[in-house]
Amino acid sequence: MQAEYRNDKFEVILKSNAAQTPEWRLKCLDCPGKVYITGPGETLNNYELHLKNRLHRQRVNDRMVNSSIA
Repeated sequence: MQAEYRNDKFEVILKSNAAQTPEWRLKCLDCPGKVYITGPGETLNNYELHLKNRLHRQRVNDRMVNSSIA
């Protein structure tokens, strides 16, 4: 997915929950507070839908413009 969305910043994080099975999350670094639970079904498709979202695309474009100015 990172190859397809080269300019988007996201990371895979492990939810700290020692008592149960590990829970992996996808965290969008361009959109504060956006964390997606991984798991069976359409989860990855839901995150890809977020990556295509108009507001997310605008935030990525703004970051890219600001980083090229600096």
